[in-house]
Amino acid sequence: MSMSLVIDAHNHIGNRHGATQTGEELVAKLDTAGVDRAVILPFVEGTIDNDIIDREAKAFPDRLIPFCSVNPWDRGAAIETIRHCVEDHGMKGIKLHPTLHGYRLGDHSLVDPIFSAARDLGVVVTSHGASDLYNTPHEFAEMARTYPEVTLWMVHMGFFWMTDFAIEVATEHPNLYLDTSRAPVFEVAQAVREAGPEKVVWGTDSPYVDYEWEFRKMSRVASSHEAYELVVGGNVARILEISA
Repeated sequence: MSMSLVIDAHNHIGNRHGATQTGEELVAKLDTAGVDRAVILPFVEGTIDNDIIDREAKAFPDRLIPFCSVNPWDRGAAIETIRHCVEDHGMKGIKLHPTLHGYRLGDHSLVDPIFSAARDLGVVVTSHGASDLYNTPHEFAEMARTYPEVTLWMVHMGFFWMTDFAIEVATEHPNLYLDTSRAPVFEVAQAVREAGPEKVVWGTDSPYVDYEWEFRKMSRVASSHEAYELVVGGNVARILEISA
């Protein structure tokens, strides 16, 4: 039986205070764990470096999938950045971090232009979505409802206090998915069981994790091989239209 692609939906590349990771280092982790491909995102603290994402993705085109990041407070410049990254460099998605950048994901006057660009360009939006003040699952539900054509990934799936609510809103909105990055096995298994394996995407949030363990723990979250394959790569491959 052939295994579908194994794809990690959440990894950071670059340098920031207290954390660093190169494309080469990440690919070595993929090789060790038996992972085929990985989505790469810039660190979002301070100046966002989308150029390093472009360079590393081009250095490992069969392994690394580039997403850009922007701060919506940059207004028009953020939209220009998105268009440049997608149209000129083939990036597949947009990373947002409302908590670090100080806004609500559902602040329409600020964030709608980002989602409109994502819709027009046909790319994914992935956003930090732990149980933070600005980042409750309600904010994701609001944007998923407003932009049904945009695929939205909730990173950390509402962990720590709001996983139940996250699963509920993901179930209600066909375009809203739960990214397992740094969420514990019990909560991930609950999401697979209650929202369905087709609504859960595996991510690690490297370099902040023990990489091999983050992959190995996924073998415990699904009741069937078919469900497991969807979670650890099948869903991302379908959404991003990636074939083996």
